[in-house]
Amino acid sequence: MDANTAGMAVYERVAESIREDIRAGVLKPGDKLPGNRDLAEKYDVALGTAQKALRRLQDDGWLTATPAVGVFVNELPAETDRLDVAAELRELRQAVADLTERVQRIEEGTGES
Repeated sequence: MDANTAGMAVYERVAESIREDIRAGVLKPGDKLPGNRDLAEKYDVALGTAQKALRRLQDDGWLTATPAVGVFVNELPAETDRLDVAAELRELRQAVADLTERVQRIEEGTGES
């Protein structure tokens, strides 16, 4: 595991790998990404994980999806502090939701409330 992605959710690691390919010019603006199943296979993840990574990249402006056509690379977005804060906030909200769910499962398993 890359030190830069340690502690990230799997879908975030996939998204970061695609971002790096875009930054490095491996994927260029206008390029069509492989299909979801091909991406899932490439990164050795579940289909839903690959789809979640692509949604994240779309939300952040890196990709555009055209139904029944494909997913395409956008011009390199400006990585502003605002985008970083928004991404961190999403990650924190997800972490809180995950922890809340874990606590509920533990409490249900032990009979505590």
